[in-house]
Amino acid sequence: MKKLKISMLALVFAVGIGGAFVQKIQAAPKFVDQVYSWTSPSQGSFSGTRQEAIDNYGCETGAQLCATGTASGVPTITLKKN
Repeated sequence: MKKLKISMLALVFAVGIGGAFVQKIQAAPKFVDQVYSWTSPSQGSFSGTRQEAIDNYGCETGAQLCATGTASGVPTITLKKN
């Protein structure tokens, strides 16, 4: 009986630790959710995620600079157009 009680306590402890770990991972900011301050030489300023900037400026790949996104604590990213 004592062994069963210890096993149950170990199981409850493991589930609690696992749940806390999953919650921390889910709460962490994701790269795609990062909000940048975007500046475009031809289209002005915009604030939003990378995908929102692609939709707003209408560019993602190419050779010419389309927009530059900056945010605190993350590298600057650029969108390009043909």
